[in-house]
Amino acid sequence: MTEPYIPYFCDKSSHSEALAASEEGFHVADLCKIVEDYLSLEDTHRVYDAFLFAAEAHDGVTRKSGEAYIFHPLTVAHILAEMHMDADTICAALLHDVVEDTEHTKEEIIQRFGPVTADLVDGVTKLAGGEFTDRESAAAASFHKMMTAMIQDFRVVLIKLADRQHNIKTLGSMPRHKQRRIAKETLNIHVPLARRMGMNAMRTDLQLTAFKHLHPWRFKALKHAMETFSKKHHEAHQKIRDDIKGCLADNDINAELPHWEKNLYRLYQRVKNRKGKKYITQQNEPLDIRILVDSKMDCYRALGAIHGLYRPKIGTFRDFIATPKVYGFQAIETSVSTQDHQLVRILIQSRQMYYIAQYGITAHWRFPEMKERVQDLQNHLDNWLMQVEDIQKTQSTAAEFLEDIKADLFLNEIYISTPKGDTKILPSGATPIDFAYAIHTEVGHHCIGAYVDDQRVSLNSRLYNGATVNILTDKTARPQASWLNSVVSGKARSAIRYYLNTRKSENFKEVGEQILSKTLKQYHHLSLTDISAEQWQKTLTILSLKTSADLFTDIAKGNQNPKLVACRLAGVDAGLIASDEALDQPLIIKSTEGLAVKLQSCCHPIPGDTLVALLNKEIGLAVHRVACPSLPQSNENTFSLAWAEKNDQLFLTPIKILANNHYGVLFKITNLLTRMKVNVEDLTITGDNEVKEMYFLLQLEDTKRLQEIIRSLNDISDIISVTRAF
Repeated sequence: MTEPYIPYFCDKSSHSEALAASEEGFHVADLCKIVEDYLSLEDTHRVYDAFLFAAEAHDGVTRKSGEAYIFHPLTVAHILAEMHMDADTICAALLHDVVEDTEHTKEEIIQRFGPVTADLVDGVTKLAGGEFTDRESAAAASFHKMMTAMIQDFRVVLIKLADRQHNIKTLGSMPRHKQRRIAKETLNIHVPLARRMGMNAMRTDLQLTAFKHLHPWRFKALKHAMETFSKKHHEAHQKIRDDIKGCLADNDINAELPHWEKNLYRLYQRVKNRKGKKYITQQNEPLDIRILVDSKMDCYRALGAIHGLYRPKIGTFRDFIATPKVYGFQAIETSVSTQDHQLVRILIQSRQMYYIAQYGITAHWRFPEMKERVQDLQNHLDNWLMQVEDIQKTQSTAAEFLEDIKADLFLNEIYISTPKGDTKILPSGATPIDFAYAIHTEVGHHCIGAYVDDQRVSLNSRLYNGATVNILTDKTARPQASWLNSVVSGKARSAIRYYLNTRKSENFKEVGEQILSKTLKQYHHLSLTDISAEQWQKTLTILSLKTSADLFTDIAKGNQNPKLVACRLAGVDAGLIASDEALDQPLIIKSTEGLAVKLQSCCHPIPGDTLVALLNKEIGLAVHRVACPSLPQSNENTFSLAWAEKNDQLFLTPIKILANNHYGVLFKITNLLTRMKVNVEDLTITGDNEVKEMYFLLQLEDTKRLQEIIRSLNDISDIISVTRAF
């Protein structure tokens, strides 16, 4: 057996313990040999010191596979050293489980290895599972912590990706349910993150290993199918490669055609996408050929030569050199048909483009001459991290943060332009609302419509790549909860949700304040301003609340009885007030409804109706008509309401029409509604051959307008009756 390499600054006696700790085959000496080639002597010493510290911290601990635990951080450090990462990153990789799994603290790491290494270790360290009630919450919180650290230093994610790359290769020793969970998490989080960093080599490795553990039989079936396919087409494939090599040589293009295997996971996704198993056994499955040349100009020269050699397939040409993908990928893609009608998919790149595509954001560490080319990818990453930070500022929970970040990570991107020519990159499936928020949060908040390539479209229509979009705004417009059903970008989702949550809190406060003000006035002839600061503080202390706003919100949600609160503020005995006595002054509601005032669909109240409201913890005031059959017989948290004098909005109102089933009756009804300028929101028709029962959902101003419409409809022949419905 060959004696392992030992760093020249280490004596053999101290190094023997390190060798014993990593006896599985990869030694710390191998790591030091790599880092010595590009790090200073001082930094190499730091790396070795970090290994000794980690080896001691994990001493006696083994992984489920049976190997010494130190082998894992050592392998993670090796992955990053192959990328020529700096000393802080390598040290953090060696120490990444020390704080999480041992008694050592971040403060110790700071003292021995410095604050930068310590912050990287802390960013990778998971939150303690005991703080959470379920695994999903813990995972979301740890992801939130990691992304927060990534905003400050993206090397945190590089360590996390290398950590997962090794961990997922050792899943075989774990129970099946854990294998599936970790494989799913890898595909959902780590693979998209690697893609965002432009690290295609790592992304592919993570994809294939996760796929293998998530669907082992499907993996084996596809692998066998592709091996059969490759054997069947080996001679044809080799002939095409030789023909292309000869063609490029004839055109004085220095090219190489490296082996290019199909990605089984991407193939699996294509099979799932309605193609079926036949897809990979048919003749139209393309052969794949990658061509590497010296320069960008040679890429286009090679394209011309190949299109002269074979007939190009229309619609398959894509130029990602002129318009690189956000994660730095550059190439020319085309498909051609040979004289034997074999379809061939060809990818043309310069060697520099290839290395950047493989190593992404880390390429310039390994190949310093590529630093300038990697800068565009760095700029895109910085812009994305700024969006992540914006999303983070508007999220109330880690789960919402995870959901919104995943929306941006998963989807392919499209490029949309403003009328002035500014380009915004959005996830595929984006709407004009997404585009509006990409321009500015305030533009999103106030958007009311859009023109796409000079055609007016709805706000929830899907945008297409290359479109020019002009957003229409109105200062009085506000975000709608329904927008969350159509937007796909994390920025739009988080901004809308933040606005709605903020407005909901404000509405709860306003409703609660109005309830308490009315209660104080009726029972104690006091206003809120009559209550002394001392009495306010005393009441809040008794109720364990911090501010009057908290109290108002609690009242609106039904958590506090306004009569009892009013008594405490007034300093009187609550028993002096009858518990069933209602407010003699109704609460006033403005416009259709606020986020804490919800008009109930069971009875569709409109201006002119006598109203009653129930306090609801989720929505605040649930507003009903007094005659609503769904209204509880008795409820202590019931309040009378009145409409504000001026309402300039429309309200949904259902009506029921019984009509003889004669020719043209529906036309007569809709024609009348059109002449009266009434909009129909919905229509349902039931009944038999003799009589039809029609339910119209109308948009109306008030009960006066409703009665006018009912009278006019009753004048139509063949109509039996018209009534307001619930």
